[in-house]
Amino acid sequence: MKEFWNLDKNLQLRLGIVFLGAFSYGTVFSSMTIYYNQHLGSAITGILLALSAVATFVAGILAGFFADRNGRKPVMVFGTVIQLLGALLAIASNLPGHVNPWSTFIAFLLISFGYNLVITAGNAMIIDASNAENRKVVFMLDYWAQNLSVILGAALSAWLFRPAFEALLVILLLTVLVSFFLTTFVMTETFRPIVKAKEEAENIFQAYKTVLQDKTYMIFMGANIATTFIIMQFDNFLPVHLSNSFKTITFFGFEIYGQRMLTIYLILACVLVVLLMTTLNRLTKDWSHQKGFIWGSLFMAIGMIFSFLTTTFTPIFIAGIVYTLGEIVYTPSVQTLGVDLMNPEKIGSYNGVAAIKMPIASILAGLLVSISPMIKATGVSLVLALTEVLAIILVLVAVNRHQKT
Repeated sequence: MKEFWNLDKNLQLRLGIVFLGAFSYGTVFSSMTIYYNQHLGSAITGILLALSAVATFVAGILAGFFADRNGRKPVMVFGTVIQLLGALLAIASNLPGHVNPWSTFIAFLLISFGYNLVITAGNAMIIDASNAENRKVVFMLDYWAQNLSVILGAALSAWLFRPAFEALLVILLLTVLVSFFLTTFVMTETFRPIVKAKEEAENIFQAYKTVLQDKTYMIFMGANIATTFIIMQFDNFLPVHLSNSFKTITFFGFEIYGQRMLTIYLILACVLVVLLMTTLNRLTKDWSHQKGFIWGSLFMAIGMIFSFLTTTFTPIFIAGIVYTLGEIVYTPSVQTLGVDLMNPEKIGSYNGVAAIKMPIASILAGLLVSISPMIKATGVSLVLALTEVLAIILVLVAVNRHQKT
C-alpha cells in the first residue's frame, strides 16, 4: 500500500470511488439479471440488458466530450447526483409489498449512466494527475481495487440478495453518498479547459471526428477490441462450455458441476489479482508497455483456449491461473500504452472513444456463442487464437507508427 499513499490526493480519491463503485456492482448489479428474470421473464430481461449497454456507451461518449470542455470534476459531480437519484428511486421501488421492477430498471439505468460519467471523466483525471513514472502503478492499483471490492461485494450479495434485497439497496445508497461527498467537497479539479470563442469551439461530432482520424490510436483500438473480445469470453462462451461439457466431480461431499466451476474460476481470478498484482507488477516494472500487452494477452488467450479444450477440474483450474496471470500483466500495460498514444489536449474525448471497445467486443463475443454449436469448442479456440495474432500485429503496427511520429 506504500504506492497508494505516495500518490496525488485526487488519485487516491479516484481509486476510493472506484472501490465503492465496484463494491456496489458486486453487491447488487451482478445479481440484477436474476432480479429482472424473476419479475419480468428472460425475453424482456435480454432487452433491458441491451438498453443498459447502450446507455453505458452513451454516458461514456458524453462524459469524454464534456470532461474536455468543462473540466473533469463537474462531470463527476453530475454523475454522482444522477446516481443518488437512481439509488433513491431503487429503494422506493422495492418497499415491502410495493415492488415495481420497471421503475427499478429505470433506477439502475440512472445509476449505471451516472457511474459511467464518473468513471470516464475519472479516467481522464487519472491521466492528468499521474506521470509517466507512476501511471502504470495507478492503473495497477485501480485494477486491484476493483477486484478486491467485487470479492467483498459478491460475498455480501450471496448472504443478503435473496433474504434482504432492500438492505443491499440501502448499502448502495450509502456508497453513492460517500462518493458524492468525496467528489463534491474533497476532490479538486485537475484540468482547466481553454475557453474558446463560440465560433472556434468544437461540437461533440467535431471532437470525436478528430479522434477517429487519429489512425495510430484507432489501430491500437483495434488491438484493444481484439483482446477485450478474449476477456469477454468470461461472460459468453466459458459459461456455455462449462454448463454443457464440464464433467461433474464430488469434492469432500461437495458436488462441483458446470455453474459452480464457473464461480470457482471467477473467484480464483479475483483472489489471484488481489494477492499477486503488486508482486507481478514489481517483476515486470522494466518491461515496455508493448511487451506487457503482448505477453499478458498471449497468456490470457492461452489460458482461455485451454479452458475450452478441456472438460475436467484440474486442467481448467490450471488454465484459470494461466489466464489470470496474463490479465494481471496485460491490464495496466494496455491502459498505460493507450494513454501514451493519446493527444494530451483531448484526453476526455479519447477516453470516450475507448468506451466503444466493451460494447463492440460484447457483440462479437455474443455472435461467437451463436455459432458455437456449429464450430464447437475447437472452432471457438481457433477463433481466439487468430484474434490474439491479430491483436499482436495491430499493437506492433500502432507502436511503430507512434515511434516514427
